[in-house]
Amino acid sequence: MRWLPHLLLLPLLCGCSFLRTATVPMPAVPHAAPAADANGLIVMLPGFGDGPAYYEQNGFVEMVRAANPRFDVVCADAHFGYYRDFTIVDRLHADVIGPVAERYEDVWLVGISMGGLGAAAYAIEHPQLVDGVILLAPYMGSRAVIEEIVDAGGLAKWQPPELASIDDDETRKYYELWSWYRRFLTDADQMPQLLLGHGEDDGLGTPNALVGSVLPAGHYRVRPGGHKWTVWTPLFAEFAPFLAR
Repeated sequence: MRWLPHLLLLPLLCGCSFLRTATVPMPAVPHAAPAADANGLIVMLPGFGDGPAYYEQNGFVEMVRAANPRFDVVCADAHFGYYRDFTIVDRLHADVIGPVAERYEDVWLVGISMGGLGAAAYAIEHPQLVDGVILLAPYMGSRAVIEEIVDAGGLAKWQPPELASIDDDETRKYYELWSWYRRFLTDADQMPQLLLGHGEDDGLGTPNALVGSVLPAGHYRVRPGGHKWTVWTPLFAEFAPFLAR
């Protein structure tokens, strides 16, 4: 997944987080379900500069337990090194999700910002394993592709190009991402549940809203604020009850 050039433009890039090395296997912090008969798994992917502990510290694990005590929670240490090495999907599958997926009736992904890109990329490559995706202010890639969709009048009017005709790998991957989002309008019954939210002052609000416009009522939510945990935590509180359905 050649996401590196545009991820380098993320305003959150700074300090030693950029230098972390992608290790094998990908580390992850498990939080076992309080119920003995767990039948669901939710894997959480952090944003840039955050780590697995942030999800527990901000109450996400407890909100899952309250919504459905039969969900195991795994907070993956899917840091920028895996995006820099283009191994985010491969390592998630080999180390975190693939080895255990068959134990569960439902597998969900949660991704914040950069982690939202990773969650969507995994769902694109392994659709048979993913039942639901919760994206909070997800990073959505190439500005040129986003502007093309805006100029077309939104996802409902945009016609994606034939992917096989695009020679550049990076460009093709971003078109693949947006073609996947468009399928929530054209092939919703074949897609996982998608819940998406962001702050109304978030710089990623415009591309997020393009996707939100094709989702069912209640699946797209906006709260006051910017690109911050103070926005993402209450948004997740609104989405967590979907895990009980």
